[in-house]
Amino acid sequence: MATYREFREQVKRRRRRKFILRLSLLIVAAAAVCGVAFFALYTVLTGAGWTPGNGQLVASGSASASDASQPASASGSGSSSEDGQGGQPAATWNTSTPVEATLDQTVSGADYRMLAVGANAAVDYSFFDRAAILGDSVSQGWNIYESPMKAHAFVCAYKSIGPSAVVNKQTANPGEASGRGEENIYDTIINSKPLRLYILLGTNALVRDGEATEQSFLSYYGQMLDMFKADLGDEVDIYVQSITPVRPGASQPGLYKERIQRVNTQLAVMAREKGCHFVNIYEVLQDANGDLREDLAAADKVHLNQNAYPIMAEYLATHTA
Repeated sequence: MATYREFREQVKRRRRRKFILRLSLLIVAAAAVCGVAFFALYTVLTGAGWTPGNGQLVASGSASASDASQPASASGSGSSSEDGQGGQPAATWNTSTPVEATLDQTVSGADYRMLAVGANAAVDYSFFDRAAILGDSVSQGWNIYESPMKAHAFVCAYKSIGPSAVVNKQTANPGEASGRGEENIYDTIINSKPLRLYILLGTNALVRDGEATEQSFLSYYGQMLDMFKADLGDEVDIYVQSITPVRPGASQPGLYKERIQRVNTQLAVMAREKGCHFVNIYEVLQDANGDLREDLAAADKVHLNQNAYPIMAEYLATHTA
């Protein structure tokens, strides 16, 4: 028979076991309550637009946090489109394109308008005295039609060329209005020793539809920029201009709105990667549907008429780096 002391020790042990059991149950219950509360809070926040990792709450339908991190120049360009300048209503403004859906968010790729040089106070046109303009027949209009740019910039524009003609250092005629004859395209640019180089190419290179044509154009364009950067030096500002819009029904199968806008985005990204500036000349020439404005279009629905060049000159003067 157990003594009193042994009996008291047994009672203490039973009490300790009961206490430990009750404490364990309490901890498990508290953990369950916290888990349910966290899950409910997470569901509410993610429904309002919060994404883990950035600590920001974005209202549904607003710009994402990644959009907010874009450079200030992009916001300047965006404001000019949002207020309807250039015939583009605010409703057509897009800042990003979904490119990848993940478990809890969408990764977005930059639109060409995000990467463009923003609007600024107009510079005097003497700013273009040491500027060279490289382009195709669209840019020949700088010599043919009157605009403030005609007396300042050195226009090197050649009919039916693309970036491959520049890379391969072909010769071409800049047209009667230039007052010059056959010349080496690349050497003419280099020898002019510009402080600024404006490039507008793509209308001729993209007349044929197809992925191969597009990739060839972009490959040559990248090579061309590398050559200019190497031979002109980093102190020369290179401006890559967006390909200009066309009217619906243009006869060239490769020139249509969706493709031009897609290639412009690729040009904008390329310009950023290679340390050049991207100028969204497209926005000042388009109508509310994103097509070339009828009052600025030539009869072939691709080239520009005399009304377009003073407008483009003003745009370039108010969009400098």
